[in-house]
Amino acid sequence: MDAANLHLIARRLRSIAFAATGHTGAQRFAPSEYAVIEDVALHPDSSIREITERTAIVQSLVSRIVARYRDEGLLATAPDPADGRRVLVRIDRTVRQEIFRARGRESIDAALATELPGLAPEQQQRIVGLLDELGALLRGVPER
Repeated sequence: MDAANLHLIARRLRSIAFAATGHTGAQRFAPSEYAVIEDVALHPDSSIREITERTAIVQSLVSRIVARYRDEGLLATAPDPADGRRVLVRIDRTVRQEIFRARGRESIDAALATELPGLAPEQQQRIVGLLDELGALLRGVPER
């Protein structure tokens, strides 16, 4: 597999994930917005540069996303006490819990059917099994 195909697969998986979590319409974050919010939730008190490096999203877009969600109260920013030129970003704990509360608990079966309507049931089951295996490998968790 090459990097281009990996990006295509990642984009398709993100679409399936958004469909599975019901994150559509007015409630939907753009993939870049969700990536920034997720990164901040996982790495509180990160600088814009650190978020940029981890998400591979251009710094100007990360800055715009942080500014937008800071103004909406989702994210908070503060000067870095060690370097006043840097801004540190964090997400409110209550907001974080609300955003991620139900996410990830839904089955992806319906989303697979929506995003890949031509799949036979056995193909869907195979994809779910392969994703379970891949997830376990990437997390370093032994397979059940």
